[in-house]
Amino acid sequence: MRTAHRRLAAFGATALATIPLLAACTSAPATDAATTDAAGSPLIADGIRVGDGPVTVVVFGDAACPHCMILDAEVGDTLAAAVDAGEITLELHPMTYVSEKRGDTTDYSTRSAALLFAAADAGETDAVPALYALIQENQVDETGAPSDEELLTYAAEAGVTADLSTALTGDEYIDLARAANDYWLGREIPGTGEALQYVPSVAVDGAFFEVREDGTDLTRLEAAIADAG
Repeated sequence: MRTAHRRLAAFGATALATIPLLAACTSAPATDAATTDAAGSPLIADGIRVGDGPVTVVVFGDAACPHCMILDAEVGDTLAAAVDAGEITLELHPMTYVSEKRGDTTDYSTRSAALLFAAADAGETDAVPALYALIQENQVDETGAPSDEELLTYAAEAGVTADLSTALTGDEYIDLARAANDYWLGREIPGTGEALQYVPSVAVDGAFFEVREDGTDLTRLEAAIADAG
């Protein structure tokens, strides 16, 4: 079950007004695909896979990207329900570059990604959609970024029972999150012919899905999933 825990009242009226019309948080200028060795953990290349449905929906998102927050607010519940119904496999790739671009010295992007990877590594992938939702709903705002303690609270609220505290105090999952980010930036999203240059980026069974933020994203995504099935 996904739950809401918002910090957006002040943020929405100010920060979103400064965001470019492109419905995405762009990365650095396009470069050759990163060459990070993904052998250390399958999570780097494979992402966090939730469910076992016949249609795979791939989502690249960053905890500090307002556009990712908007997209998850619109489609997240539907994707989680489709996972629960056995209709899709959700493949989530947490990215880490937006905090630095937005001047967030707490690196909320990386801390959040590390927590998500740690939850998956602990075998608690069923809780990942709810945890991702809480992370997105509680983005950095004028009062600051959620603390490590708050992130662990989100994990508990999402249903994670494992102790994930070392994911935020040690190097293992922080390094994994950064490695996954570097591995994917500039690399083709499999089957789409599109290199990953911004978040959110979404694909449905190898077909790139255009995020527009025009009120049609949910309807079009549902149609894309139905067509792929």
